[in-house]
Amino acid sequence: MESYAPFNALAKEDLMLLSQITTFKHFVAKEMVLYEQTRVSSLFFLCKGCLKLYKVGRFDNEVFLGLLENGLLLDFNSQNTKGEFFSFANLECVEDSLIACFDGIKLTQILEQNPRILALFFKETQKKIALFEGVIQKNLIFDSTAKIAYTLYFHLDSFNAHKKQENAAFLNIQPETLSRTLKKLHRDNILLINKQGKIEIINPQKLHNIFKQD
Repeated sequence: MESYAPFNALAKEDLMLLSQITTFKHFVAKEMVLYEQTRVSSLFFLCKGCLKLYKVGRFDNEVFLGLLENGLLLDFNSQNTKGEFFSFANLECVEDSLIACFDGIKLTQILEQNPRILALFFKETQKKIALFEGVIQKNLIFDSTAKIAYTLYFHLDSFNAHKKQENAAFLNIQPETLSRTLKKLHRDNILLINKQGKIEIINPQKLHNIFKQD
């Protein structure tokens, strides 16, 4: 565990406590880690890799929530004395991944006795809340142009690493909408496509102005 953040910041005795209640699972790209509303007796934490979080709409359409490269995969509640956890979304591997699984009941007992480990998991819970705040911002407040601008501004490397169809799915928009918007941003001298076919931002301030909320 000492090889992976944020656990590598813990003292040796804290690492020993967690190691005694932890198993590691390897998953390969395209493999499902958990389905929505799955009940498990362990708290899952992504140590290495990348997962896609999504829900399925009423018409069997995927509603993309985000990509996760490190962090809690399940909702954590320190008052959960039964050690059971539910998956809020479907979790699918984008690439080979390593996940730490903490025994739910034993973890709860450790958190009651160890404020340092409790603080670590509290911070990780805050990060997950921030992830879903971003989801709400992009899907309920932003229009398609603002969604694209926000993603390019904060996640350009990830955007360039995926195909157009994938990026459109991640943004919950049509590929044609994505293409039209990118062409407009190009005409407005906000971005360009380099020789490798990757997007480069040439006017970050104008890009930021598209989605910033005054």
